[in-house]
Amino acid sequence: MDTNGTFNAKLVASSYRKYRVYLRRADIFFIVIAGGLSANPDMLTVHFGLLGALIGHIVKKRAKKKNEETIQRIDQLDPEQLLSEHKHNFKLHTSEIREARVDPRPWLMMSGNQAGRCKLFLRDGRKMNFELETNEDMSAALNLLPQLLNSSLIVNVEWDEQKKKYRKKKAHQ
Repeated sequence: MDTNGTFNAKLVASSYRKYRVYLRRADIFFIVIAGGLSANPDMLTVHFGLLGALIGHIVKKRAKKKNEETIQRIDQLDPEQLLSEHKHNFKLHTSEIREARVDPRPWLMMSGNQAGRCKLFLRDGRKMNFELETNEDMSAALNLLPQLLNSSLIVNVEWDEQKKKYRKKKAHQ
């Protein structure tokens, strides 16, 4: 299966879920690769100090390996087939998205590292916030989303070559 139209994103909601995002035709598929503590092992460090950091390191290592295995397996399948595998898997047609924004990471982060955020504003009034944890995921999202979302996508970031990370887009004079 072609993985060019993919990236990973973590849904920020009452509980964290990490998704593999597939863009196919006019659909965006969100397939769960991790949930709960596996999706956000940094929570241990925050709540349990030094002991949490030690346990968190082990949990992160195990979660990373499990996530990589899951990605390798699901990348071989059609995302449409994967929708029924988990109750939190879903797809959005581009017509359901009123507006989308890609923003830089917040100044104060509460949930581990991230390169930036993608916010979807749906026509039914719902909002979905996703964290993009790596520069690679951010780059993939910035390359892929404009192809599907055209004028409904607002990009508020630009690459800072000196710092090797995304920053808030500067106003051009």
